[in-house]
Amino acid sequence: MKQHDLPEAYSQQDAILMAGFCYQTYPFFDQQQLALPAGFELKVSFNGLAGVTEKTKENFGFIAESADRLVLAFRGSDSTPNLDSDLDLFQIPFPYVKNAGFTHRGITRIYQSLREELLEQVRHLPQDKKLTITGHSLGGDLAIMAALDFAVNSDRNDVTVYTYAAGRPGDQDFAGAYNAQIKNSFRIYNVHDFIPTLPAAEYPAPFTETGLIYQHVEAPVPIGFQMNNLFLNHRINCYFQKLGEQDINYMNALRMNSPGFCPEPINLVKLADSMKNN
Repeated sequence: MKQHDLPEAYSQQDAILMAGFCYQTYPFFDQQQLALPAGFELKVSFNGLAGVTEKTKENFGFIAESADRLVLAFRGSDSTPNLDSDLDLFQIPFPYVKNAGFTHRGITRIYQSLREELLEQVRHLPQDKKLTITGHSLGGDLAIMAALDFAVNSDRNDVTVYTYAAGRPGDQDFAGAYNAQIKNSFRIYNVHDFIPTLPAAEYPAPFTETGLIYQHVEAPVPIGFQMNNLFLNHRINCYFQKLGEQDINYMNALRMNSPGFCPEPINLVKLADSMKNN
């Protein structure tokens, strides 16, 4: 997508900043370590249940606050129970919004398990601060579900959403309900990343009795980096680097002013060449 084709409300700097927040959800889960950008502090974190036959309680993200904004960041898949939930792609009605269609069962059940805690935490945060919801991969779908839920069922009906490598969260009715409610939503994806192509747009019968339909939400923001490696094509640190190269001055300032917040610098070209030659 050319720069002049981007949605009017899209912010290149916010896209870089939110990619950094998404990156931080992983060390927060894996090592209980968190670095935030200058001016932000951790307010709360939240847990949910992942898995299908056996449920595991895990941390799925956090809320950070600055003088004028709130950021709600959801983590992507980083455990075997997460992958089990990802693969549970049958659909159930989205339970929190009337006539909002059907959504991915495994991811919806994760959201159900953390929703009550999340809503309670959000109610106690300042209402006058701008709320941005973000997430990578599985976390992108959780961000989408939370944004629609908040818009209909809370006072937080004016949210901005930045997702990275999110999959298709539900059917056409869910996508339609989301698009009608969430006007500032930006679905950033690497055109060489396999994960955003999942679930497939259609699973015809007899996969289920009537088949399944999946659809992406708006608004697509494609970027491109080919690492010759399915894993690296999906990594949030590679997304951060590619987006940062579109505003190098901002990325460098963010690194300088907020030590530890940004992923380590990557030379995408050299790394891609090394993968090609392996």
